[in-house]
Amino acid sequence: MLPWKTIIQIQKDCDTPVYLQIANAMIQEIKKGRIGPGIKLPGTRMMAEILNVHRKTLVNAYEELDAQGWIEMRPSKGTFTNNELPEINPLRFSIKTKRNKSFPTETGYPVRINDQLRKPVLPNRNITGFHDGPDMRLIPVDELGRAYKSILSRTNNLKYMSYVEIAGVQKFRTVLSDYLNTSRGLQTTFENIMITRGSQMGLYLLSLVLFAKGDSIIVGDPNYYYADHVFLNAGMTLLRVKVDEYGIDVDAIAKICTRKKIKALYITSHHHYPTTVTLIAARRIKLLSLAEKYGFIIIEDDYDYDFHYLSSPILPLVSADTKGMVVYIGTLSKTIGPAIRTGYIIAPPNLILELCRIRQLIDTQGDPVMELALAEMFVEGNIKRHMKKAQQEYHRRRDFLCDYLHQKLSTVIDFKIPDGGLAIWAKFDKSVPLPPLTEKLRAQELILSNGLIHNNSSISLNATRMGFAWMNEKEAENAVNMLARTIQAKK
Repeated sequence: MLPWKTIIQIQKDCDTPVYLQIANAMIQEIKKGRIGPGIKLPGTRMMAEILNVHRKTLVNAYEELDAQGWIEMRPSKGTFTNNELPEINPLRFSIKTKRNKSFPTETGYPVRINDQLRKPVLPNRNITGFHDGPDMRLIPVDELGRAYKSILSRTNNLKYMSYVEIAGVQKFRTVLSDYLNTSRGLQTTFENIMITRGSQMGLYLLSLVLFAKGDSIIVGDPNYYYADHVFLNAGMTLLRVKVDEYGIDVDAIAKICTRKKIKALYITSHHHYPTTVTLIAARRIKLLSLAEKYGFIIIEDDYDYDFHYLSSPILPLVSADTKGMVVYIGTLSKTIGPAIRTGYIIAPPNLILELCRIRQLIDTQGDPVMELALAEMFVEGNIKRHMKKAQQEYHRRRDFLCDYLHQKLSTVIDFKIPDGGLAIWAKFDKSVPLPPLTEKLRAQELILSNGLIHNNSSISLNATRMGFAWMNEKEAENAVNMLARTIQAKK
């Protein structure tokens, strides 16, 4: 018998489970040829006694070796190393070329460069700063973890581990429909909802289903960068309309419609992105009337409806839509956390069906287990409680940051306190150009967007969104002090 106790060295303080240490040690000996093919191994009871471990540990080790193809278990005969061991040294192609010592750094064929889109950048969320988004420390992780575990622990939910409805799990869509009907004045059923991997996916799917190259779409000036580029990627023509303190200029939209065929309009009506202004009720009514008259689609992106700090928010355009002209998209990524890639599209069933058809080419479904966990959190009131707590906290943080910015930097930063959302729209004095300022702050480990993403061919702004939700009051105070010192040092 081979000296197994010498061959298999077990380290009790190692992070690797003991059964894997045993399996890995045996694999190494097989690779070296010390344990040849067809060799009978000691039974699990005997090997456990030799190695002084629990028999179940040996059972797990043998099962691991069997799963990888290193051994075979023959009924009534015992356990043997496999006669046909896994391929240890795969054969290489016989082409006589110089072998690379690393993976190629570039393709050997041309790749079309999309120079309309900026290069992906690291989010730098590990560094504190004026990030535009929720504070991850407020996420109800315990409740989410319990709900997720609860879903997985029920045998009747095993069917959701396979393929489900392309539009999303019906139970979740029903719960979400009830929530949206109550909070936004809608009259939907689950058939009006398609679950997406965030609102951005929803926009992209809509661009594939509804639009063709050459179609014209009206957008704000400025507008959400990634919405612009979804439409540009579809070959559409962007017609930019100014956004003032009351929202997008609807009279200007009416004038465009009299002289040009408009396919659609994209709008962030609740809190315009990036300026945070709310489209007033009178303009909403006129916009719906124009859509019905001229037949253009309104894509209403309501990315942060859940966060408002004054009176009740104005209901979305879709709540007053009786002709099916509005497609409404939203997300829970701001409500809970960006990693929760759960967005939705609200539309009549015929459009939902076409979106489902095209979605099959990208992703046959979303995350059914997460959808069920979120449904459970809605039903049990966890999400509502979280939103109430988060809204109160973000309200305080908004007030603190705005007050402190006014105290410290009112001469160089102009802004209006937003009624809702998670960021302010800050216009910097021309004497303080944003790009070099943000580079200096980054060197001090403070993040502030340089605002260039909000510029387009028709405007060049020295403005940016300054998130107030990400930092608590002490962190915000330190950040503003650093910002003030850096600006003063420049002068």
